[in-house]
Amino acid sequence: MGARSAIALAVALWCGLARGAGAGAGMALACALAGLLLACAPMRGRPGRAAWTLPLAFALLGVGRGGACAARVHAGLARLPATPAMVRLLAIVAEPPRREGDAPAAVLSVLAANPALPRGVRVRVHLPASAPAEWLDTLEVLARLDRLSGPRNPGGFDARGAAYAARIVASGRAFTCRVRPARALASLPVRAAMRVRRACESALAQALSPAARELAVPLLFGDRDGMDTDTDSALRASGLVHLLALSGLHVAWLAGVARGAVALLRGGLLPRALAGALSALAYALVAGPIPSLARAVAAEAGTALARACHRAADPLQSLALAVLTLLAWQPAWGSDLGFQLSCVATLGLVAIGGPLARAADRGPRAWRWVAPALATTLGAQLAAMPLLLARFHALPWTSLVANLVAVPVSELLLAAAGLGACSEALLPGIGHVWLAACEPLAAALHGLTRAMGAWPGALLATGDSTWPVVCAVLGGALLALALTPARALDARIWRARNPGLHHAAIAWGAALSAFALVMAIVARPLRPPPGRWWLVVIDVGQGDALAVAGREGWWLVDAGPRSPRWDAGESAVLPFFRWAAVRELGVLALTHDDGDHTGGATAVRRGLHVRAVVAPAPRPGVPGPCARLGAQPIGRGDTLARSPRALVLWPPRPGEPEEAIARRGDNAAAMVLEVGEGQGRALLTADADSVVEAMLVVSPRPALLKAGHHGSGSSNGAEFTARLAPERVAISVGAHNPYGHPHPVALAHLLASGACIERTDRDGALWYEFGAGGVRRLDWRRGEPWRERIERAPACGGATAARAR
Repeated sequence: MGARSAIALAVALWCGLARGAGAGAGMALACALAGLLLACAPMRGRPGRAAWTLPLAFALLGVGRGGACAARVHAGLARLPATPAMVRLLAIVAEPPRREGDAPAAVLSVLAANPALPRGVRVRVHLPASAPAEWLDTLEVLARLDRLSGPRNPGGFDARGAAYAARIVASGRAFTCRVRPARALASLPVRAAMRVRRACESALAQALSPAARELAVPLLFGDRDGMDTDTDSALRASGLVHLLALSGLHVAWLAGVARGAVALLRGGLLPRALAGALSALAYALVAGPIPSLARAVAAEAGTALARACHRAADPLQSLALAVLTLLAWQPAWGSDLGFQLSCVATLGLVAIGGPLARAADRGPRAWRWVAPALATTLGAQLAAMPLLLARFHALPWTSLVANLVAVPVSELLLAAAGLGACSEALLPGIGHVWLAACEPLAAALHGLTRAMGAWPGALLATGDSTWPVVCAVLGGALLALALTPARALDARIWRARNPGLHHAAIAWGAALSAFALVMAIVARPLRPPPGRWWLVVIDVGQGDALAVAGREGWWLVDAGPRSPRWDAGESAVLPFFRWAAVRELGVLALTHDDGDHTGGATAVRRGLHVRAVVAPAPRPGVPGPCARLGAQPIGRGDTLARSPRALVLWPPRPGEPEEAIARRGDNAAAMVLEVGEGQGRALLTADADSVVEAMLVVSPRPALLKAGHHGSGSSNGAEFTARLAPERVAISVGAHNPYGHPHPVALAHLLASGACIERTDRDGALWYEFGAGGVRRLDWRRGEPWRERIERAPACGGATAARAR
């Protein structure tokens, strides 16, 4: 089977799996049977029929295989309780537990459960810190499990889709854990690999500083739970986060070391090929079943087999056969983003970057040093561009240059960390030189990522339009087909006989890729219709982040919380603005200096151009965020924007009679805004308490009230809500938060006022459109907000009262 035929079959199977994930059981079974019959058709007919029947057969088989895998996951979801529940599990650890975070996290394959769950479904559980669980151990746990949700914000992370790729149906936390270590003889290789991994992790923990370790551990083992949010943000902004994804870079390095060692021992071709394949397999055992790493290991095995058989190793053929094998074995991996990026980047490196590098390897000596690396990086970027546009809604425009320096540095860091950790684990003391080299290499990689990520608009927002994605797919496909290395005789004959068509394919591919890039660069941000304005309550968990859009552009009120492991600004706010193609904010208003409101401000200012940052004026005992974040002080009577009009109602200016109330603390001095006019007004009360609410001078019956302090009982008082009588109430609150928000008393007050209550912990982001006639909620989950509009949110009326309780 040639490279082109193998790629055609792999693409057909992949498309079939994607279609089968949404197919019913009947359709999946029918497609599987039709695929089996069609796969046998070329054997009984003319051989030439296989050119079209085999891809169609593989597509139908993919529908059947994908439907069967999806049915198993859906069966597990159907048996889960609708609300978080305590479950007793007897399960096997399905992959190496991650230990870099605050608590070990393990993926468990269920053997038995009470309440019952289907055997074989998977759950992700945070174990007690003292649990010594390892891969293939059997656990008895009492855990609280919760269903995984889809995207919580437009452009946000899809936890349910990511978990489907690992066949995970729920996540939770274990309160008790009893471990039965694996003893079977078949588990011996895995147990040995886990001992090596833990010994290496221990060596890295003892020898490296935290800054070096947070890069070395994920680079070696893929465990990024211990990475600081600033480092993660810098890697994403600079387009270098792919360096930490275990894939071809790691396997190629390790296999090269193994083959070189055998060559030094004067081993022949077969021993060298076997050493490369076995070292890749050993790495997969140490790191675990990571889809992108499995792809690289399978491709290395195919290349080793070709070399052992004295045949030319075709990387495209190895890639396609690896994809075919892995997707047939684990069909859910087809939806894994890391697997997708690994496949398309490798395809771009070989099919586009390789020919471009050979064509550019002409000219001055200095150019020949840079051209190959630049060409291969460009090939990978062109192939990955559709995924970057579709999944991240952004392009890291600095990565083309950053990769030229970052890839060699990361390779050296990988080699130093790997050799040092293994040497130290085998014989303590001999790996000191290698581990010492990790410090300057990690510092260099840190400096490079921060420098590249600090460029204005380093991660360029491109929006949610499908046209750039379609053009990028067509352009990349044409370039890959036209520039594929002509190893096969038929490819050389085709190019010789059709030179015009060959050159036209290259020209059209380049033109479409350039057109996609231009469309992404000139993408315009979303805007509300004339005479209207938008308020988006972004779901940032237990915190506030409110995006406002009008004729003058977008601005933001608060930026959500930040913890050592999660930054709402980077993980929720910026993805939303990239989805909306927003690259500039007119105003960033920070209502007060609580971490759940200002934590994400640094990430927002790093990712977007912010023209002005404003916050309440500092006062004795309540300095506020002005000095810390360089904000401009404002007070009552100031106007933040004109379209829509945003008027500051609180806090009072220094020297005014009510200033003593604002001196009681940050919440009492929090900024309260009235946005809009007439019947299309929204009142944003931040964390103001009931004392402040009594001092507010505001016209009754606003279209929307953003509930104070996440629905706390100290806010949203009975007199205030009755006087205000808002049409709708939006509560920005985190699910299962430890504060008990929203408080039942506050909910009772809001319901008594006749308001329609909507909550981010249950509905995700809340998108409202205001106009002269009032407010309506837009259903962003059904499509683009300017196409799908509903006059009333689904939770209005009697259902709201029931859900609010």
